[in-house]
Amino acid sequence: MPGFSSSYSPLFSALILIVSILVSYFFYRNSPLTGGKKYFLIILKSLAIFLLLFLLIEPVISLVSGVSNEKLDVILIDDTRSNNINSKSDMIKSIISDNNLSGSNYKLFTFTNSVRPFIAPDSLKTDGFETDLSASLRSIKETFPDRTFNSVTIISDGIFNSGSSPLYEAKTFQAPFITLAIGDTVQQNDVSVRNIIHSDNAFTNISTKIKVSFDVFGYGSVPVSMNLLKEGTVVSSKQISVSPGSSNYEAEFDITESTPGKIHYRVQSEPLSGELTNKNNYSDFFITYTDNKVNLLVLSGGPGYDNEFTGSVIKRMGNYNITYRTSKSGTDFYEGGLDYKAFPELSAIFLLSYPAAQTSGEILGEISANAKLFSIPIIFFAGRNSDYQKLNAFDELIPFSLSRPGAGEVQFQLQPVGSADNPISKVAGLGSTAQIFRNVAGILPKPGSVTLATDKGSGEPVMITRTSGNFKSTAFLGYGLWRWRLNSSSDAIKTMESLLTEVINMTLQKEKKTKFKVYPQKGVFDYSEKVKIIAEVFDDNFAPTRNAKVTGSILNKDGSKSVILNFVPDENKYSAYVDPLPYNEYKIEAEAELGGTFYAKDNSRFIVDTVNTEFLETKTNSEQLRLLANNTGGRYLESNDFGNLNIVISETARIENSTTQTKRENRFNLWENKYILGLIILLFAAEWVLRKRSNIL
Repeated sequence: MPGFSSSYSPLFSALILIVSILVSYFFYRNSPLTGGKKYFLIILKSLAIFLLLFLLIEPVISLVSGVSNEKLDVILIDDTRSNNINSKSDMIKSIISDNNLSGSNYKLFTFTNSVRPFIAPDSLKTDGFETDLSASLRSIKETFPDRTFNSVTIISDGIFNSGSSPLYEAKTFQAPFITLAIGDTVQQNDVSVRNIIHSDNAFTNISTKIKVSFDVFGYGSVPVSMNLLKEGTVVSSKQISVSPGSSNYEAEFDITESTPGKIHYRVQSEPLSGELTNKNNYSDFFITYTDNKVNLLVLSGGPGYDNEFTGSVIKRMGNYNITYRTSKSGTDFYEGGLDYKAFPELSAIFLLSYPAAQTSGEILGEISANAKLFSIPIIFFAGRNSDYQKLNAFDELIPFSLSRPGAGEVQFQLQPVGSADNPISKVAGLGSTAQIFRNVAGILPKPGSVTLATDKGSGEPVMITRTSGNFKSTAFLGYGLWRWRLNSSSDAIKTMESLLTEVINMTLQKEKKTKFKVYPQKGVFDYSEKVKIIAEVFDDNFAPTRNAKVTGSILNKDGSKSVILNFVPDENKYSAYVDPLPYNEYKIEAEAELGGTFYAKDNSRFIVDTVNTEFLETKTNSEQLRLLANNTGGRYLESNDFGNLNIVISETARIENSTTQTKRENRFNLWENKYILGLIILLFAAEWVLRKRSNIL
């Protein structure tokens, strides 16, 4: 039953009521009134005084209610495009139809990157362009904030290609997960362009590498033709020989552009006969070319396995002008001293296990001061002997702080955060590298930071990037990267080179300083998702400003106007959202006004297509589904068990505690309640009117 709670006992409230009655009685004891009118005025005044005293003494009360809830059995049904392959959608409809899941405690939802109530098998759209089970599980928690769960059933192919690992969210349910593996657990004949490693920004007249990772399944010794298209025209082709027993392949293209601008590229494999689908044979992307030079200063903390491995990979990367300095003593380097006159031309400073204990505070102060003066981005890769106290010289420039810098050395597995906007998640093989080390804990990303990778076991961030004003920075707090060489089944050097390329390129200040820029959230949007356009305005000191008025529009490929953009302030930027657009190539044109006059203008471009994320993997990920079931005390099912799903749910669910009592507390601030104050005023006013009419004022 609901009831009110107070910080005082009921006896205290009774005492206030008695005091109110006594005050009212003594006020009217000698009045000429008699009978009911006198007692009515005493009651009015008593009630008004009681409420007023209660407000003064107890301004906040709590309404406590106990809610009896039956535990839920939640069923989540994968509603993404991958189910259009191998008749997986028909299999899902059959499971729903053949099992009696209509009980009142069964809650059915479809999920992609969010959830929506399931209506009927024929309502399945199977049109989601990404699968984010973690976000979907959070949505379920938000939908039933006061409920507990008997079981959660996942009907899916297990290909969760967006968001973080669902294991953490699954454990918060404190219920067994039953997973049904939909689709083929045997790989069918297919060619899939799995990943494209490229720079989003590059420089004119400098060769830029495009690395293509692709899979070939089910074919013998046949050549695969991989083409690079620029603005729809083939500009380069590679013939890759395929061998039986091998499935992972790479192709590499070198391109050089002489004119600045944003270029649309596509990597596409020519179809082979008998492929399961051709929807995963291509990938689109944009590269923006500028005419700046890239100058990278690498400061190494000294000789060591990690520094030798990482440094050797950096030195072989041909897209940058690299100045390398290895610490010899507190102020000296083996290769020579630092030229501070060259700092204005630096594109980034790479701190590799630097600073160390021997590093001079004076030289750190000089480096930090010049980095701030010229807004030079900082990249920090930790080492075993990194001195985090001396790293405080860069405190304003790095993206994290620590609560326990000397937490002891522990091993961990690197886990990239799955997101379309995270370039680290594109690095092939990064999630399967050997375990490395860290000796810090209590890692606190600063406001505005983005976590790129975590410790797979603890979930603590270990790779963080941040853009704050004119400063950009990225930090990697693991070390022992040389251990990646211990895994003979992977190419540690290629993985390391890909990782460094992504880290450097996303941190570089590649663009010339500008007062206004506009760009899409990503280069390729799905036809079913909203389009986000971002604009940034900088004042004369190149600091972000929110005092501008930004206007713009989206134009079709033929130049006709498609959508007017409505920009609104969004932290230090401006954002505009557009409803899903048809297939096409689009151009953005925007301008900014400052102080009521024209300030600057800019343009950009993007395309809308069918994003093929859901077709990059075509084999059911049974391992992921097994892991989810095993880590929650649930069950993993394949096709031979699908007909008994309702029985499996009842046997697996923890039905012995099918009812729970939840206490809910709502707090009410009485001083802010206009009705309570109004009632007090009304009571005193009514008493005054009655006294006036009785001539006893």
